[in-house]
Amino acid sequence: MSQENVEIVRSTFDAMLRGDVKDATRGFQEDAVWHNTSVFPDPSICVGPQAILTFWATLVESFQQSRTEVERVIDGKDAVVLSLHSVGRGNASGVPVDVRWAAAFRLIDGKISRVDVHGDWAKALEAVGLEE
Repeated sequence: MSQENVEIVRSTFDAMLRGDVKDATRGFQEDAVWHNTSVFPDPSICVGPQAILTFWATLVESFQQSRTEVERVIDGKDAVVLSLHSVGRGNASGVPVDVRWAAAFRLIDGKISRVDVHGDWAKALEAVGLEE
């Protein structure tokens, strides 16, 4: 079951990165919740696939030549944690951005029900009861 969850999270996140709303929406529960760290711009909590994808699109649009790559994946029974590396340049400021972060995905019935964004890999693992 956990390998199936990894595939769901990876395909949904890849669809988000491509801006493919239709494919990304399929991976989320209707009442999915996305919790951002305080470092991310508002909103700190998004509820529902549309709100999550709107937040993501707005975030990505604020950077030039941005890209996010998955560096590591760890899975558990009902959770998947991605270690991510994002680089880009602010549209307004021109300031380069190079940040590593992590996201803990919880799944119910084959769909993402909750995402908790963390600035630290270890905290993301701890949040869902996983270890490296």
